[in-house]
Amino acid sequence: MAMAKSEANSKPVLAAEDIYIVTVYGRIYCLQLDKIAMQLYCYRFYRDAVIQQGSLPVYSTKIAVSVVDNVLLVHQVDAKVVIIYDIFADSQVPVSAPLPLLVRGFSRANAAASQLMGQNVEGLEGKDSNHGETVIYADEWVFLVPDLICDIANGVLWKIHLDLEAISSSSSEVQTVLEFLQRRKLEANKAKQLCLAMARTIILERRPVPMVARAIDVLVNCFSLSIKTGKHHMGSKVERSSTSGSNVTSAIDESISQADTSEKSPKQESGSGTHDKSIVKSSSVTSESEDNVSFAKNRGKSINVDLSSSEQNEGNLVGTDVSGDEAQPSVVRPQALGSGSTSLRTDEQRESLITSAAISPDDLCSFVFAPVEEEMAGDSSYLVAIIVEFLRSANLERLRVPLNIYVLMIQLLARNENYAELGLFIMNKIIEPSKEVAMQLLASGRHNFQTRKLGLDMLRELALHHDYVLLLVQDGYYLEALRFARKTKVNTVQPSLFLEAAYASNDSQHLAAVLRFFSDFIPRFKSTSDHQTYSRYLAEMNTMVTA
Repeated sequence: MAMAKSEANSKPVLAAEDIYIVTVYGRIYCLQLDKIAMQLYCYRFYRDAVIQQGSLPVYSTKIAVSVVDNVLLVHQVDAKVVIIYDIFADSQVPVSAPLPLLVRGFSRANAAASQLMGQNVEGLEGKDSNHGETVIYADEWVFLVPDLICDIANGVLWKIHLDLEAISSSSSEVQTVLEFLQRRKLEANKAKQLCLAMARTIILERRPVPMVARAIDVLVNCFSLSIKTGKHHMGSKVERSSTSGSNVTSAIDESISQADTSEKSPKQESGSGTHDKSIVKSSSVTSESEDNVSFAKNRGKSINVDLSSSEQNEGNLVGTDVSGDEAQPSVVRPQALGSGSTSLRTDEQRESLITSAAISPDDLCSFVFAPVEEEMAGDSSYLVAIIVEFLRSANLERLRVPLNIYVLMIQLLARNENYAELGLFIMNKIIEPSKEVAMQLLASGRHNFQTRKLGLDMLRELALHHDYVLLLVQDGYYLEALRFARKTKVNTVQPSLFLEAAYASNDSQHLAAVLRFFSDFIPRFKSTSDHQTYSRYLAEMNTMVTA
């Protein structure tokens, strides 16, 4: 008599190697691999509950998981590629295309150092310096969360580094890549430079204005958030507008609104911060617990992670260059087993000085708009439209933009003789009044009276009476300048300027009026050389008229 097979025995068994515990953005997750459904399920540990947060597809029956700079790396071992996820984002879509690992050479310097420490490195010394014999995803590899790989065959410990340049170049979603780069902490300066380069590129390529506007919104919003959280680098100038800033938004339609990314635990989670989301929901809580790593520069095709030896070069860890068509993304640097991690940790800490990739309005003006203006030719209306979108975004975040961005706008509009549009920008306060703006209006208005008048009016509105009087005299309106100077009690303009302008007009009555004005209102003016000189000129002019 045959016994019925138990149904429970036919179900797949959950193995220990199918479970991964990771910390991302300061939150603890449990990742469980389902080899039947080919899904990687994600569970988040709250203080009082464990909640499933979604799932990620896998394409290999054998996977490994790493976390570098709060980025989740899912190694598809059979396919020998890595899929990158940023679970901060409100999406289950990978950050970039699947990218392979790249091994970089184990240097002889490190081998010699290991030998001095009693390590047997003869086998490594006999291998190619670029690890030509190293097998990617070898059976002897043991992945250690968060970012280490133990290479038992070679007797080294690899460390995974992200190549941000390679990752960003493998995706065409500019907004997504910018958001990803802005969240990077370990190589904040590199991420910042990549963001600036991407912003310049999309403008030079004349991408659609709405797309560029969304990219600028990302940069401005991230900078504003860094100020609110106190994580902005102290070396940058930061100013917030003291007004509600309705000038720009009243003249320009808002294209994108900032979403509120706050989430609570099912039972009022505490201590996890605000803006708290996971795979399906985004989060703004960042973790300072990830190990710092150094950057390996991409030199070719877009690849995600590479394996590299650490080489001491003037106090910095640098990777060995790889020739050929391969690039060098996210680095794994080997360390001989048993040699300790003191030198690794010391070099990692050197990268922690800059912790924010936030880009200030000054940075955008200096490193994006100014260089782009020099390279762009032809009609400048496109760049003006981009700058207007930047002003709108900065205004929504109540950030004060640098004055030279307004000066640049005036130059661009005047270059194409768009004086009517310039006047509207001034009247609607899209271009905020300042002395620098007024002077640029005066300079750009040499061939347009209305624009020059806007500059003069701005000086008067700003109570820059000395400059206003001086410019009136230079324009030949010396009598009007005298009346205004008397009304506003301006006594800083030299009388000789008024007298010279009146004498140049060849009108004796005007010269006499100016002399009488200063004689009446300036004590001891009659004893000055100016009074004597121009009195003589007036007498000569009257003699010529009588003759």
